[in-house]
Amino acid sequence: MMKKTNSLVSHLTLVLALGLAILGTGCTHMVKISVKPASFPVAEKLPHQAVLVINSDLQNYKYEFPMMGDKWVFPFGQSLQDYARQVANASFQQVKEVSSEEKAAGETSADLILVPRAVKADQGLGGAFAWDKVNFTLVVEWIAKDRATHNTVWLKTITSDASETGGNAFTGDSHRKILMQKLFDDLSMKTFNAMQNAPELKSPKAVVEKK
Repeated sequence: MMKKTNSLVSHLTLVLALGLAILGTGCTHMVKISVKPASFPVAEKLPHQAVLVINSDLQNYKYEFPMMGDKWVFPFGQSLQDYARQVANASFQQVKEVSSEEKAAGETSADLILVPRAVKADQGLGGAFAWDKVNFTLVVEWIAKDRATHNTVWLKTITSDASETGGNAFTGDSHRKILMQKLFDDLSMKTFNAMQNAPELKSPKAVVEKK
């Protein structure tokens, strides 16, 4: 009986040790990001036939946030692709999508190449309580190039900011969804306005920056 008891204790001790070891490494949480398309005001489209580059860097962009030994991963790729398409199509006369600048250069029907690039993401916590604010920043750079010369016509860095109550263990996901929607609504509108107000993009012929 004593041997069985000692064996059981040893087994439970081993299971507990393994459990603690696993917990010690922390867990990875994938954050689901699903945002609705932004609504843009009615405006005259810019007089360009554009080719939009959606490359692998944009497709695979993610942000990792460590907290209390765990890691929260924000896979922004799909939402960034959708955002880039929506803004480009709302802004230009015609838009064709390709996966690289090399392919874009071969699109002779276009006069402008658009290259969006995710620069930075950052999350800030206002506190540990459910009613404290969570702040999120997302930075995207846009480059417009003359297709024929490949020279830069327009370059703009867009910084999007959004805040939302953090919520608790039961409401956190819904608050995070609201936060992401605010973030991409802000990013989309700022990008659209930046393109509409760019003198370099209003002319039918792009003003090429000399290198």
